[in-house]
Amino acid sequence: MDVVTEIRSVLQDKAAALVNRRAELLSDLIHDAFIYINAGGQRFDKPGYVDAFCTSRRIVSLAQSFLELEVRQVDTVATATMTICDELRIDGQTVAGHYRSLCVFLLSQHGWRWLAGQTSAAGE
Repeated sequence: MDVVTEIRSVLQDKAAALVNRRAELLSDLIHDAFIYINAGGQRFDKPGYVDAFCTSRRIVSLAQSFLELEVRQVDTVATATMTICDELRIDGQTVAGHYRSLCVFLLSQHGWRWLAGQTSAAGE
């Protein structure tokens, strides 16, 4: 399997874990040294991300998909850029939008793990 297919699979599994609120699966996809900054500028470590986006009821993912995936690999690191299409319920309000995202993955003995990410508004 090539790296693009492998990273696409991790991203699809992440989206499914978020929508289906499967915290254990989401946690398995994320590296322990994970750091993420969302489009609002909030910073999350692994436990904080899993809680905020999967176990708490504050943010509920209703749907997530991605377009324009581009993956580059250097040794055991892969970067992925994409447009994420999100539909969320945040504090009871439904929000839908497109976001540009950069994700960094590290290849481990367990496969690719999400190491870091940054998301920003994509505009219209």
